[in-house]
Amino acid sequence: MTSSDQSDWAGLAFTDEISIEWRLVEQMPDEARLAIVNESNESFLRAVSVVGAFPGEFSEEEVASSQEIARLDLKINLLLDLVSELLYQQSSVPARRTVTVSTNEIAWRDEHPPALGDIVFLQVYIQHGTPKPLSLYGSVVAVQDDTPQSRNRVRYLGLSPSAQSWLDKLIFRHHRREVAFRRRAHHEK
Repeated sequence: MTSSDQSDWAGLAFTDEISIEWRLVEQMPDEARLAIVNESNESFLRAVSVVGAFPGEFSEEEVASSQEIARLDLKINLLLDLVSELLYQQSSVPARRTVTVSTNEIAWRDEHPPALGDIVFLQVYIQHGTPKPLSLYGSVVAVQDDTPQSRNRVRYLGLSPSAQSWLDKLIFRHHRREVAFRRRAHHEK
């Protein structure tokens, strides 16, 4: 791997088959543009957090009226799934590939990778079936070489503390689900 920073991933990360696209930018956007992108990311990550919550993640008080809420939740989820599927089919979401998302970086393989040190704008479709991406600016810190395990790595730039916090929550939730899935698979053997 060609890299200016050979450090290992710090903190939690998850790997999934998701869509990602990137484009070069000449320079980092100004503060006003970053504020708009961060506000959109924070709103999107909050929505993903609510939609992706398991019933066991709520307090006992919140579960008190759970039957009615569960019934309404099923109806809303069905409606959201149908609308999302229609929008997803009509949008030009790129093909899925294996992507690793961490609290500071994102990594993937690409036939035409960016160059080391490039500033890129990423759109990462982290919520399956939803055509809205998480939008990030970043600096390319590693570029894949010919080895199978090498990947492009981009370190986030300009992510607000609030958007970072919501991204961390999403990563933690994915990590916790991966651990639970592995435990369940191990016990079923």
